[in-house]
Amino acid sequence: MGLPTIEDLPDPTGKRVLLRATLDLPLSADADHPLARARAEGLASTVRWLVERGAQVTVWGSPCSPPPTDADVGAGMDDRSGVPRAARGRLPHVRAVVRELEPVLAGSPAIHVRTCTEDSRAVDRVASEHDFFVNDSLQDSLLPLPSVMLPPTRLPSAIGRTLQRDLSTLEPLTTGPDRPFVVVLGGERTYQRLHGLVGLVLRADAVLLGGGLALAMLQAVGREPRDGADDDFLWECREVLGLAQRLRHRLVLPDDLVWAHDGPARVSRTHTHEGDQVVDIGPVTCVRFGEELQGAAAVLWAGSVGRVEREPSRAGTRALAAALRESQSIVLGGDALVDLLSRERLQPAAAALLTSTDSAIELLKSGGLPAISTMRDGAHRLEMRLLGRRHEPRAARS
Repeated sequence: MGLPTIEDLPDPTGKRVLLRATLDLPLSADADHPLARARAEGLASTVRWLVERGAQVTVWGSPCSPPPTDADVGAGMDDRSGVPRAARGRLPHVRAVVRELEPVLAGSPAIHVRTCTEDSRAVDRVASEHDFFVNDSLQDSLLPLPSVMLPPTRLPSAIGRTLQRDLSTLEPLTTGPDRPFVVVLGGERTYQRLHGLVGLVLRADAVLLGGGLALAMLQAVGREPRDGADDDFLWECREVLGLAQRLRHRLVLPDDLVWAHDGPARVSRTHTHEGDQVVDIGPVTCVRFGEELQGAAAVLWAGSVGRVEREPSRAGTRALAAALRESQSIVLGGDALVDLLSRERLQPAAAALLTSTDSAIELLKSGGLPAISTMRDGAHRLEMRLLGRRHEPRAARS
């Protein structure tokens, strides 16, 4: 996508590199999760490349930790990072992730891990302590956060291995995927996912809708009772359906669903008992969606179509996975989806994985992300400055 990579940076020998990364990387049993491993291996590869060339690397991110308690707030905030001191206990955890995957880095004095902040003044201060900036997080590039927006305006910048791999995976889908291009969209019912659906409808020949968003669409067209659903949300659902009709792109809703409440799960076109909740797509829908997938040349599958945490709700996701073919171009995203397909050996060998589903959907919708655009602009400004210096008289440069 025309972004500088770490190989495009000036010589990093003796330089201080600020590396923005996704640090909520689980250890122990979760270390075998394909997406956790992909994030950690990409981060470790970026760190190794920089350290081997003599750079001092600050791995900068927000470790996954519980919200601060009143006691944490009473203990005061860390002066350098702007986070509760108690949260710094997660930093050894992050350091262990990197070194677990790359033993060559163990004990290296060139690596430091630091908790990220989103206070603009603190970000400016951190950036001023470094010579280069590297963004290695698709997940943290979704929003215009100071930690990913300000450093590229101050420092020569590049993308790391993890972000580079994610963007390379998405590039064919943004520039011209093989046709027919079919999207399976599952996961939770959120405004962000609904707004992202607009971009998927624009790009894909067909979008197969499961998960929480499918029920909202059925409510919007009157197939399901509203049950207190938000009027604004349903209105936006109808707008997306209208857009698909105008473009003649298919937004395919489930024909039947699996419902559950207190007793055993039931298959029905509509809910039959008070308090019913959708836990999966039904068998008729599985057949219809499977036929769509078998005829696709390119597939993006973002999020499971059922609540796969429980056994009775995994049948739909399994059925769709069985419809995928090795000859297709397949991209998968979503922690629960990828975890299930990996554990049950249903994931096609050639499938590419995305480390952040919502960021990927937003990129397909808008063609870019705030942090990506800022980095591209920063690289252009740096190139112009260097070009101008090359054309200055030697005396002026001295």
